[in-house]
Amino acid sequence: MTTSSHSVPQTSTSASNAPSDVQAEEKAAAFNVLADAIASLSQAGASSATGSAVRLEMGRRTYGGFDPKRVGYKRFRDFLDDAEARGYVEIDRDRPGDVSVAIPGATAEAGSTARMRPDLWKAFSDWNPRTSRFYVLNEDRVVTLPTEPAPLEPTRYAEARTKISDNPSGFVEIKPISRQQQLDWMRDFALLVTDPEVSRVLTEALKSEHPARYFVVVLRSFPNLLNRWHNTLRERVYTEALKWRDSDSRLTSVQINQVPSSAQPAMSQQPEEAVAPVKGANRRVAESPLKHTHDRDVVQFFTGQASKSAVYSAATLRQRLHEAIERMPESELRKICIPVGYLFEE
Repeated sequence: MTTSSHSVPQTSTSASNAPSDVQAEEKAAAFNVLADAIASLSQAGASSATGSAVRLEMGRRTYGGFDPKRVGYKRFRDFLDDAEARGYVEIDRDRPGDVSVAIPGATAEAGSTARMRPDLWKAFSDWNPRTSRFYVLNEDRVVTLPTEPAPLEPTRYAEARTKISDNPSGFVEIKPISRQQQLDWMRDFALLVTDPEVSRVLTEALKSEHPARYFVVVLRSFPNLLNRWHNTLRERVYTEALKWRDSDSRLTSVQINQVPSSAQPAMSQQPEEAVAPVKGANRRVAESPLKHTHDRDVVQFFTGQASKSAVYSAATLRQRLHEAIERMPESELRKICIPVGYLFEE
């Protein structure tokens, strides 16, 4: 949900009639910190968190710099109310005592699509075509191995192949969701983004050499949008897992959800909308605090703020060179010009 059609309620803003550009930018940053704080608290425990816990977490994340009055609100509750109006959070006002706050849809996710078992999640979502995955009926687990055997491969792979060959009825193959299908989900998602500039940037990213990676890189500029994508992906993968379970009567008792008491960390089953006006979408993407320089180069390229050469960082160039050298015949290797000093450096 974009905010171009929403205005901050008069009761929740400061006395100024028109917030300064600095305050507008700080408000946008505050909404992003809010989303990150709730996501962090949710991962640490329940699917929602109390308002007071969220405020404390926001303070911790901003080194004590967050103040509702600084971004135009008299109280923290006014800030939360406006965040709810903009689609960033859901507030449970019926909860006794302090209100609880959650990312939209998080309550529903606590049910059927809360968290898939990590082994099933990886089996369905990892589209590597060189890997085979089987559910072991009498052990309630997934075994993954390279599709083609290789000389000197680890013993566990050879043993698994033997077991599958000797007792095929004890295993049920899992067909992963293809790369093309997942890219189609990404394209559908990009088209549904209501901010036209963000939608365009996502669509351009999906036309690149690494569409899935660059799609997520762009989404990192919009934490709420990234959360919505993660939710969409989780729901669709879960649906495919249900289809698989329903396709074979031997699988009816398979538990798809992760057991709540499991201490094993959840797989990356996570991935809303820009907070500033549409005209600033490109600037917001390019100036987002991405952790890696290469990611910033990618975003700037897709927003038209950098040349294609900027996309390839030094680390990427080294990787590409290594990959190219591995493929080159000896005759071509001897033509490569390298300063002699590099050949003798330890």
